[in-house]
Amino acid sequence: MNTSPIRIELTSEEGTELAARTRSQLMAHRDVLRARIVLLLADGCSVSSVARQVGKTRKIIRKWGERFVKQRLEGLRDKPGRGREPGFSPGGLGASGKARLRAA
Repeated sequence: MNTSPIRIELTSEEGTELAARTRSQLMAHRDVLRARIVLLLADGCSVSSVARQVGKTRKIIRKWGERFVKQRLEGLRDKPGRGREPGFSPGGLGASGKARLRAA
């Protein structure tokens, strides 16, 4: 097994939490995947090996590994304000608050 340049030493609590996340049926897939990435890196797998196992790019593996090293479990959360702004509202208002739908 190749060693990773990202060195992760897990506490027993972190290891237990990450293992629980990987087994969760209720957690979002992205959170399960991030937990699996960190566990594989903590086991000493290389970035390339982890990327192949989880089907993601090396860049993504490094991102989550490095965020975990800096911020621990909190680093695995999405940053606020990420994602596309909604373009449709069930109430008929656009993201700007103005009506977007007209009756036929």
